Amino acid sequence: MEAASAPAEASQEVASETLPPLNIPESIVDERCDCSEMVVQPEETYFDRAVRALAARDYSQALSYFERHADAESENAQREAEIGLAFIAVLRADRNDGNSSQALDDRAEIMSLALVLLTQLEDRVSELGKKNSKLASDLKKREAVLKRLRELTLGQLED
Repeated sequence: MEAASAPAEASQEVASETLPPLNIPESIVDERCDCSEMVVQPEETYFDRAVRALAARDYSQALSYFERHADAESENAQREAEIGLAFIAVLRADRNDGNSSQALDDRAEIMSLALVLLTQLEDRVSELGKKNSKLASDLKKREAVLKRLRELTLGQLED
């Protein structure tokens, strides 16, 4: 038995001696490195806060943040703030909004608000179109009545 186990041990030694070492590169990150220091966190602006407040339908807080954003020294801050303030003004004019937030991502929630407003504005334009048609029809009738009255009045004076 010893003779049979000796060749097996010898073959294992020869096999381990003939294999080249693996060429695995060492990690380039030092184990003691605190990688959180390397991550750059973008600075949150008042505009970011305003958008989140707007998505949460907290219009008064969003208004405050947009006003503060207007005072920022970036090139577009004033214009961004004006757009935000105008959007809030339209939202506040809509009394049917309620708090129908659907717990979406802030950007999707803003798009949802915009679509609701767009639909409501289209409905208002349609209503005003109908009123305009009726007023135009009434105006034509009144003009016809006034013309007839003038004819009758002037006709009586000439007699």
